[in-house]
This record gives sequence, C-alpha cells and structure tokens, in this order.
Amino acid sequence: MDQVSSQITQKLNTIVGAEDRHSIRSKRKTINALLPYAVWRERDGQPEMLDAFLCAARASGTSEFGWSRVRQHVGAPLSKATPRAVVLASPHIQWEFLADRGDLVRRWAAATSAVPDTEEVVQSVLDTLFQVASQDALLPHIPANVWSWLAKKPSLPPVYWGRDAGAHLHVAKAVRGLGNIKIIKSYFLLVWSEWDYLASGGFDESRASIREDFGGVGDGCHRAELIQHLDRVLAQLDRGLEYLQQHNPNPGERNFRMMKDQYRELKEILLETNIGAVARESYPTMMRIRMLTQADMLGSRVTFMCALPP
Repeated sequence: MDQVSSQITQKLNTIVGAEDRHSIRSKRKTINALLPYAVWRERDGQPEMLDAFLCAARASGTSEFGWSRVRQHVGAPLSKATPRAVVLASPHIQWEFLADRGDLVRRWAAATSAVPDTEEVVQSVLDTLFQVASQDALLPHIPANVWSWLAKKPSLPPVYWGRDAGAHLHVAKAVRGLGNIKIIKSYFLLVWSEWDYLASGGFDESRASIREDFGGVGDGCHRAELIQHLDRVLAQLDRGLEYLQQHNPNPGERNFRMMKDQYRELKEILLETNIGAVARESYPTMMRIRMLTQADMLGSRVTFMCALPP
C-alpha cells in the first residue's frame, strides 16, 4: 500500500477505534468520498481501505450513513471491481439513481457466487438483495438462486438499510412466489424483528402466508420455529422501548406499540393454524380408531346373535 493510502486507512481506523458514533457521523461525507477510491484499491490487491470504510459504516450505528452524492456515482468503479468489493460495497450505493442498474444487478448477482459466505458477506448480500428487490424495475433482474442466501439464516442488525425495504409487500410476494417453504420461513425469521414494524401490505402478506403456506400437516417443524422466533421477539419488546433505543434509536412510541400488536397477532394466527393442522393430521387416525371400534362392536353383536338358540 502506498504512503497516502496507508495514512488515509490509518486515519479511518483511528476514527472507528474511538467508538464515538457522533464523531463518525460528523465525518461521513469525507469518509463516503473515499468509497470509490477504496473500491479501486481493493481491485489492486489492497483491501485495507475498503475494510476500514465498512467498519466506519457499521460503527456509525445508522442505516443512513451513506452520502447520497457518493452513493449515486459509486456504480462506475463497481463495474470493474473484484467480486468481494462488489458484494461488500453494494449495500452502500443508491440503486434508484444509477445508470445501467440492470447490468449492475446482474454483475452483483454473479459476484455473490464468487465470494465465500462469511457472516459479513451474507449480511451484505441480504442487505443489497432487499434494497434491489424493493424496486419494481430491478426485481426481475434478480436470479432465483440469489434468494437462496436467505436459507443461511443471517442476522441483519438495525443499522442495515435493507431491513426496512425487505419487509414491504412486493418483496414478500416475490419470496412467496419462489414456492420454497424453507426460503419463505427464513425470510420471515429475518424480517419479523424487534427492530422494525411491518408495513401494512407486508403485514397482510405475512398473515396470508401463515395460513396458506404453513398450514400443511407436514409443516409442524416450520410453524414451531416461527412461533419460537416470535416468542423471542415479543420477549425483547417486553423489555420496553428505552431498552430497544439503546441499540436502535429509530423506533418511536407509536411504532413500538405497532410492533407488539403485529407480532402478537402473527403468533395467534400461527397457533390457530397449528391447531387446525394438528386436527387434520390426527383426523385419519381417529377415523381408523372409530371404524375399528365399530367393527369390534359389530363383530361382538354377530357373535352374540349366532350364539342365541334357534
């Protein structure tokens, strides 16, 4: 690494090391201006600056860390970047304003197949996936195999921009359209969270999915996992708004109440669906027992009648 790059990277690491979110946010324009340069350095075999940028973005504690003027233009260096740089930088670009967005989505999708699935990579892929999928014009460019990253069951902390985008109606519909119940379950495990409430359309789609996708007699393990997850989410919400705001300052009192109402209702629907499925599963067994009982009673009656004197 040349001396200038080394000094810049060291300065970034110093800012992050101070663990002062306000200081990082106050310097976000300067830090973001380095992103295109950091992507180029990654291509030249020097990933340190990009790593420092990503650390700063996470340490800022906000999903709005990116500076829009930079996010609009970082697509150009990404077109020739390494797969790792494409995957890790993609959550920080402004997809709705880029030229040749379809080509970049396809390049990003190809890059996801060329990088190891570390926790950081998985989070970056899902963060970008939800941002891209939230735009109708870009959704058709996403290959079906990219959605399989949901099965890796990643976590997305509240600072990830894609969390909110992923909970909307047409994203939920796209996931359900895959017809893979494991992927659908992994999607709900990610977007049902104490950090976010569900937009009205996404909430309606969640309710419909529970009844239509998870009502089968063989889906008990999936329902149990979702119920356990909602128990955990509700337990976190029961700790109160002030506790949650220590980790995510965004939820207000109104959103907090909405989250509790939504996730309680989803759990109730899951429990009702589970009861119905168990009843359907046990119905054939009960019918067999009833038929055998009736046969035994009929057999006993015939035996008794045959034993009567003429």
